Parts: sequence; C-alpha cells; structure tokens
Amino acid sequence: MRGRPRPEKHLLRTEERSEAVRGAFAIREGGRVDNLRVLLLDDVMRTGATLDACARTLREAAAKSVIGLTVARAVRHAIPVAGES
Repeated sequence: MRGRPRPEKHLLRTEERSEAVRGAFAIREGGRVDNLRVLLLDDVMRTGATLDACARTLREAAAKSVIGLTVARAVRHAIPVAGES
C-alpha cells in the first residue's frame, strides 16, 4: 500500500521520481508475503522507480521473489520513423 500521497509525476524529473517513491510503500498491517512469489503489475513503466520501490518493500517483508510485468514502456525521446518528420 502507498504510505504517503503521490506527487504529480508529469512535473518530476527522472531523479525526482525515484526520490518521490523511495520509502512510499509498506505492507498492510497483518499482510504477509513471507516466502511467497509476488507478481507486480504496472500499466506503463516510465523510469521503473515505482516497481523498484514496491519490489524492495516486498523483499524486505520476506517475499521469496518479486517479478515486475508492465503493459507498455514510456520513452522520453521517441526516435522518428524513416519517412516521418
């Protein structure tokens, strides 16, 4: 669960995104992940900071393994396709 509010991501630089989510997540009271394999799902990965912060929290709570799966990856500077301007 998120332990503190999320800042507007579109206003943050890459370095600031990592700092904004560091320590922002916690296991719910009574929640147990001891020796479990956990799959994290994210719709769009930008910097990976949120997945990293969540995975760290789960591993610190004794999860056996954590795998992240995303549907899309946002790119900062798209490379133009040949013939397009």
